Amino acid sequence: MIPSGQEISSSLQGAWQLIFLDPNAMDHFTVTIDGFWRSFFAAVVALPYFLVAIIWPAPAPEGAPLWEPNAVLATLGYILSWIIFPIVAAFVARQFELTQRYIGYIIAFNWSGALVAQPLLVMEFMGHAGLIGANTLGALHMPIFVFVLFYGWAIARIALGASTWLAAGLIFIAKMIDMVIVALMMQP
Repeated sequence: MIPSGQEISSSLQGAWQLIFLDPNAMDHFTVTIDGFWRSFFAAVVALPYFLVAIIWPAPAPEGAPLWEPNAVLATLGYILSWIIFPIVAAFVARQFELTQRYIGYIIAFNWSGALVAQPLLVMEFMGHAGLIGANTLGALHMPIFVFVLFYGWAIARIALGASTWLAAGLIFIAKMIDMVIVALMMQP
């Protein structure tokens, strides 16, 4: 199912408000079963970043090995990255008796991924265009990574109602899943 333009806009607005820890941000999401499935359209919204960052990687910093991605493996990894975490999060939500807020959490998590991809896309384009060097591009990724960790934690706290430590654990799990997928994609 494809969400309407209004639902996409409203969901991205909700994702934006979550950055500022606004508990009313959840009002912008369509927290229904249909809204849950439509939130995976966020993968399409984030797709340009994937295409630039993974399929067409920026030049590596001097001395770093150059990774030539396999487009099929990279695409499979991208798809899996949108599927595996929601499945794992469902088990965690059940274990901690948070299933009543699970759907809203995944909806917010998915749309936040689409939102975060946009400035990363601009940054990758700047690297490809030579406006920033490979070392600078690499250095910019660290504060963005830290922000994404905080943002994921905030989403788990607000949307799922998770405790501080459970929210930290969820974002740790999400990032570990991403790292395993990337490591598997980099296999020769």
